[in-house]
Amino acid sequence: MFLSFADESVGRRINILFRLSMRHIRGEMKKKGVGTGDYAFMAMLFVKDGVSQDELTRQMQVDKSYTARAVAKLEKMGLVRRRPDPDEHRIKRVFLTEAARDMEADFFNVFKGWHNTLIKDIDDRALGILLDGMDKMIENARVSTGADASDIIFYKESS
Repeated sequence: MFLSFADESVGRRINILFRLSMRHIRGEMKKKGVGTGDYAFMAMLFVKDGVSQDELTRQMQVDKSYTARAVAKLEKMGLVRRRPDPDEHRIKRVFLTEAARDMEADFFNVFKGWHNTLIKDIDDRALGILLDGMDKMIENARVSTGADASDIIFYKESS
């Protein structure tokens, strides 16, 4: 029963794409000296620098200790710095350093290059349909799980 469903499963295809994507991105980031989970925190900070560690934890959907270890590692590498929030000193804000900012184009090129690999030979019309369908699946999953739109990194602003 499951085997016959697997051929039509959207989730199976998404899972395969995710695993292959992570294999590629991990390999490329390793070449740049950035660890497996660390690049995701940096990508988040490229989008919204200066967020709190708690916000990073929420957006990355990981536990606080994982975030603290990742941020400490990035800080030791000289890629981020933590500063207390000027209004609430118990809140730590995380900022990219100039060294990290200098890596932004390389980061972008890794993700853009992989994107181009994935969409190779898909015409614009089909790509539009695919992206619209995926956006609908994300929204269906978000509603089904009760996730807030703000809990999803890079979620469409218009949703």
